[in-house]
Amino acid sequence: MEIFVAGLMVALTLVIVATRRHGKDTSILWASIQISISLLLNLNPVYVSADRLLGGRNYADLTANLLLLVGVYFLARAIHRAASPTSESGASPRVLGSAAVVVTVTVAAALFAFIDGPATSTAFMQEYGAQPAAALYSAVQYAYIGAVMATAGWTCLKFRKSWSTGVYKAAFALVGLGCASAVLLVVHVLLLDTLHIFGEQETMKSLSGLYAWLNSTTFALLCTGLALPPARRRILTVLDATRTKTVLAELMPVWRKAVVGNSGVTLDTRVVADRDHRPRRQLHRMIVEIQDSLVRDCRARERIGDEGLQKLAQAGAHLDGQAWR
Repeated sequence: MEIFVAGLMVALTLVIVATRRHGKDTSILWASIQISISLLLNLNPVYVSADRLLGGRNYADLTANLLLLVGVYFLARAIHRAASPTSESGASPRVLGSAAVVVTVTVAAALFAFIDGPATSTAFMQEYGAQPAAALYSAVQYAYIGAVMATAGWTCLKFRKSWSTGVYKAAFALVGLGCASAVLLVVHVLLLDTLHIFGEQETMKSLSGLYAWLNSTTFALLCTGLALPPARRRILTVLDATRTKTVLAELMPVWRKAVVGNSGVTLDTRVVADRDHRPRRQLHRMIVEIQDSLVRDCRARERIGDEGLQKLAQAGAHLDGQAWR
C-alpha cells in the first residue's frame, strides 16, 4: 500500500510538472513535491537508508512528517484557491495560514526531542507510541492535517455549484471526497494513539488495518481529482495543435496563390516562438494575409478559386472555435 500511495503522488507530481503554465500559482507543485518526498521516505528501504545517514535515531521519521505537514499546508491552500470563485477569493482561513503550519512544525519537532527512540524503526509509532511524547507528537500533526483538510473540503462543498464544466465538477467532487477521507483518517489515527497510550493493544491491532485502506483511498481521490484538470488541458492542447497543423497544411497552397506579387510583409514563421500556440498564431497570420490580398488584389480571388475560399472559411471557423491559451 505504501508503494501504491507513493506512486500516486509521484505520478501527480509528474503531471503537474508536465502541464504547469508559467505565471500560475505554484502551491500545488510545492505540495506534490514535498508530499512525494515524505511518502518515499516512508518506504522501508528508503527510510532505513535515510535514517542511517541522519544518525540512526529516527530523524527520518521527523523529516518525513515535517515535509508532510508543509506539503499539506500548500495542498490545502491550492485547493482553497482553485475551488473558490474569483469573486469570492479573499484571505484564506486562519487554519490555512503560514503561522499555523509554523507553530505545528515547531511543536512537533520539540515533542520529537522528548521521545526515547534510540534505534531506527520502520514502525515508529507501533514501537514508541506508548510514550506520551510520541502520542502528542502524532496527535499535533494529525490534528493540524485534519483541520486544514476539513477546511479545504468545506471550500469544495461550499462552492460546488460554481463549477459547471464537467471535468472541474468531477475533479472537485473527488477532491472533496478525498478531504473527507483525510478527516476520517485523522480521526482513526487519533483513536489509535489514544488506545496505545491506555495500553489497549488488542483493540488497537484490530483497528490498525483500516489505516492502510483510508490512507490509500485518501490519496487516490485527491491525486485523481487534482490530476484531472491539468491532464485534460494538456490533452486538449495537443489535439488542438494537431488539428491546427492540419488546417495550416491545407491552407498553405491557398496562401501561396493569394500573396503572389504581394510587396507587403508576408508570413515569416521564424519570428514565432516554438510554443504550443505557435500553429494558432501562424494560422491567424495566414488568414489575415489571404484576406488582405483579396481586398488589395482583384485577381487573388481568381487564383485561389472557390475551393480556396472554402478552405479559408473553414480555417477561420476552426480558429474562431478554439480558445486562445
